[in-house]
Amino acid sequence: MRELIEEILGRAQARGAHFADMRVTEGEGTSVTVEDGKADRVRSTAPSGAGLRVLVDGAWGFAPTNLVTRDELMRCLDDALAMAKAASGHVTEPGAVAKVEPVVATVASEARIDPRGVPLADRVQHIFEIEQVARERDERIVNTTASYSDAAGRTIIANSFGTFIEQEATRCSVRIMATAQSGDVRQFASESEAGPRGYEIIEELDAEGWAGGTADRALALLDAAPAPAGTFDVIIDPRVCGLLVHEAFGHNAEADAVWAGESILAGHEGQVVCSELVTIVDDPGIENANGSFTYDHEGVPGRRQEIIRDGVLLGYLHSLETAARLGAEPNGRARAQSHQDEPLVRMSNTFIEAGDATLEEMIADTQRGLLLKGGYWGYVFTARGQFTCNVENAWAIENGKLGRHYRNASFAGLTMEMLSRVDAVGNELSFDLGGMCGKGGQAMHVDAGGPFLRIRDVVVGGQQQAGG
Repeated sequence: MRELIEEILGRAQARGAHFADMRVTEGEGTSVTVEDGKADRVRSTAPSGAGLRVLVDGAWGFAPTNLVTRDELMRCLDDALAMAKAASGHVTEPGAVAKVEPVVATVASEARIDPRGVPLADRVQHIFEIEQVARERDERIVNTTASYSDAAGRTIIANSFGTFIEQEATRCSVRIMATAQSGDVRQFASESEAGPRGYEIIEELDAEGWAGGTADRALALLDAAPAPAGTFDVIIDPRVCGLLVHEAFGHNAEADAVWAGESILAGHEGQVVCSELVTIVDDPGIENANGSFTYDHEGVPGRRQEIIRDGVLLGYLHSLETAARLGAEPNGRARAQSHQDEPLVRMSNTFIEAGDATLEEMIADTQRGLLLKGGYWGYVFTARGQFTCNVENAWAIENGKLGRHYRNASFAGLTMEMLSRVDAVGNELSFDLGGMCGKGGQAMHVDAGGPFLRIRDVVVGGQQQAGG
């Protein structure tokens, strides 16, 4: 296979390509969904194929195939070159790639239990048992869904610089969602575990505490009051912090958005952009975090990138192309969902570094505010720096003490303004948002987290006016 791949890349250069790369993938995957005691969906897949990309006269061409044979790869070469040459006369900003040292490496999977060695019936039964714990927790639990997925396989990454990487990977994930209802009030809670690990992720779960605890959170929300609306000092937990740093900030740090003029961070390198207490990092090397990897899909080592240090913007997340365009060093952030997709700039594990405050100190030092826990989902308009985060739980803080429990809170604002009002950073860091991030029609493994964080004067949305 290596000889064939290198032959194709050599032919691409001989026919005019300034740069060429190829990804060849093969693997197996299984997904199981159990809803309300029934196996709603069980699927097995065996995706394989290759994708070839060429850069000719400043234009890109890309051609994938699901059949990895000499004839098909030669067809991909012809198609990719034809696409690039047809587009080359019409590009307004010629494509480019940063020159990097070639890498020749083999990366083994770190999974302790290969899911392919666990009988499918056992995997389905395990998910049934997890879902059952949540479903039988209380008669007010009206809907439960447990889902599981695994994937294991190999990817070859090669390019015309001389890179040739064989990278094995195994991933497992499990998610539980529980919906509780009392009268007209209907609330849900969810929990997930995911990472570049094997079936040990599932075997190590305490189903009673994990799935049962998720159901308990949904039940507790039934008795919570509708969240107040108004301006508050807020303390956000690591999950909400992760949601904020991923949605509101991380997408702005992706260099393709910067290059396209769609990021509020463009042009601010070396400037103070938020509170000096804030340091934001994206690091694919964190052990067992869901966004971790060794090499990206351009064969560049994924390295820790400090985006902000002590409030100062240091740099962005780069692919080979964005690094070339912005005169930066590639840091291994180009990833693609499959061999049929071209790599995009993506976050890995994005977080705010821990500080030196305790949660107890932050609460005691807050006269009127809210403690927000459990991020639901968020949305960001990168070009304007506007974002919204929706939160599972909120508790009133009055004169340094926790008070009434609320449900369904949200907060919104402008990213830079929000982060400039951070005045306390917790001393414990955790990651609680392992999942998938969508961009450009592709989904990619990511994680996000942080410490508890206090932010002054935040606009909170709810169903009642403050004090109601």
